[in-house]
Amino acid sequence: MPSAGSSGSGRLHREPTSPEEIRALLRLAERDQRQARVPGLDPDGRFAFAYNAALQLATVYLRLEGIRVPTPARHAQTFQELFARLPPALRHWAADFDRARRKRHTLMYDQVGTVGEAEVAELLAQVAEFGEWVEERVRERFPDWDTFG
Repeated sequence: MPSAGSSGSGRLHREPTSPEEIRALLRLAERDQRQARVPGLDPDGRFAFAYNAALQLATVYLRLEGIRVPTPARHAQTFQELFARLPPALRHWAADFDRARRKRHTLMYDQVGTVGEAEVAELLAQVAEFGEWVEERVRERFPDWDTFG
């Protein structure tokens, strides 16, 4: 899963982030994780919410790196860029989330009943683990994180 581009390619934009932007993205990820855990929702919908939480968390990490992925093909490129920037031992997250991206595409546009409860639970566990790791990176970047509104 090689990197899809660089800031010089016109595909990515180098742009600093702010605590406010990061907090907004983390709130989206938290909301989607809560939605993915709502009992009684169809597994396809729960998987889609869990996937979106992964996308938001990946975006947080890239924004901490000063990278903004543009809208065209944003989902795929986000996980490609995540793979390129994660430490090698952690790249499994990017690869797993990219597989989830393809599965989410199928369940959103092509086929009902694509995932089961076990896949939802597995994705949620990965998202939670990745989220903890990302929040550690946020606290490293913004040592006064808890003082930001």
